[in-house]
Amino acid sequence: MDRPSDVIVLGAGAAGLAAAERLARMGLHVTVLEARDRVGGRVHTVPDPFTGTPLELGAEFLHGKPPILLKLARREKLTVRTGKDRHAVSWKGQLREGDEDFDFVEALASAKPPDRPVGQLLRERARDEGWPDFKVALARGYIEGFYAATADTASTLAIARMEQAAEALGGIGPSRIMEGYGQVLRPLAKRLERRPGTLFLNAVAEEIRWTRGLVRVRARTREGAPLGLFRAPRAIVTLPVGVLRVRPPEPGAVRFIPRLPEKERAWNRLEMGPLVKMLLRFRSPFWQAREATRPFAFFHAPESPFPTWWTLEPHRSRHLVGWAGGPGALKLSELPEEAVLEQALGTLSRIFGLRVPALRADIETWRLVNWQREPFTRGGYCVIPVGAAEDLERLAEPVEDTLFFAGEATNTEGEEGTVHGALETGLRAAREVLRANRRTV
Repeated sequence: MDRPSDVIVLGAGAAGLAAAERLARMGLHVTVLEARDRVGGRVHTVPDPFTGTPLELGAEFLHGKPPILLKLARREKLTVRTGKDRHAVSWKGQLREGDEDFDFVEALASAKPPDRPVGQLLRERARDEGWPDFKVALARGYIEGFYAATADTASTLAIARMEQAAEALGGIGPSRIMEGYGQVLRPLAKRLERRPGTLFLNAVAEEIRWTRGLVRVRARTREGAPLGLFRAPRAIVTLPVGVLRVRPPEPGAVRFIPRLPEKERAWNRLEMGPLVKMLLRFRSPFWQAREATRPFAFFHAPESPFPTWWTLEPHRSRHLVGWAGGPGALKLSELPEEAVLEQALGTLSRIFGLRVPALRADIETWRLVNWQREPFTRGGYCVIPVGAAEDLERLAEPVEDTLFFAGEATNTEGEEGTVHGALETGLRAAREVLRANRRTV
């Protein structure tokens, strides 16, 4: 079956939805192909089965005040609230207030050329400023957790640019969309859903054949049923770096014919940061019942399997969320789920001074989210190794006014790895398509 349109958009995450909705509003016939049975990509909100509290399996916080996200939230009359931004650090059996221990972020933001691994920068600062061991571990954990990066290979200059971009938007203080992050993308999806033949879910792109002015995409369902040939003069590719890097016959892999050597070099030099989340609901919020832990919303246990935990503040809930990124998350990804739960409980035992059997008995429900095992993402978000910052620009460049690229890994403004950064790239790709259309009229 031949399915013609004006533009094909691969992926219905934040970037794909933003691009498709803008082009549809401009009167173009858009086809969106999404491999999952839902929209949102790495934004995935589900209600707690008992309490109804929105649980974020992917993106969770708004950091600072990104205009594009706040505009969408206002349009849907969503509630954005800032939670407590107080941090406790557990080290060698002692729990202490840790807000002042994060002053190493200033060193990250002020890094100057030449580029080098961020771990080297941290070692230099630790030596020169006499950091205690726990601060060294906390700083390294921040790189591996917040950026999902390996400290010994991640680019100092790329992280400095991201820190500066975050500061320009109001810093990394956390806010939540109280109705759930997924709701902020709903208005974009709704407009596409109202147009028949626009949004195709369970549509896995396998092959992209292209020549200047013509793109043909073959797609199947995840169960293997052919969906026909999707055809358009142009296509926007919003697939994550983790998917672009894999080759057939790996699930989710896409074959470009002819190949794109410059793009391949770019996405193979970039990396996909590993991320694992553990969501636990307890019978009671024991951290709120203790005077020593009540003031905090974030708990850090450097060098632990799950080094960062947070509450769902400002929601009133009985949940704790564990977070691991970088090499630690990769190790967890290789374990059975029950073993990962034991690692999580062991970390909580050290933070709160509770025995593991007591914690296990207090669990009502738990859920592990392993983004490495998600075939249409294969990780958390883009990581830039030393010397690879220019590859973001190479990945973002259009190809012969025919293939266009969007997604958080194509953001060149220091907002890679963020939802608002992905949205901005979708709008940028839509503008590029519209300009290309005008050139061919």
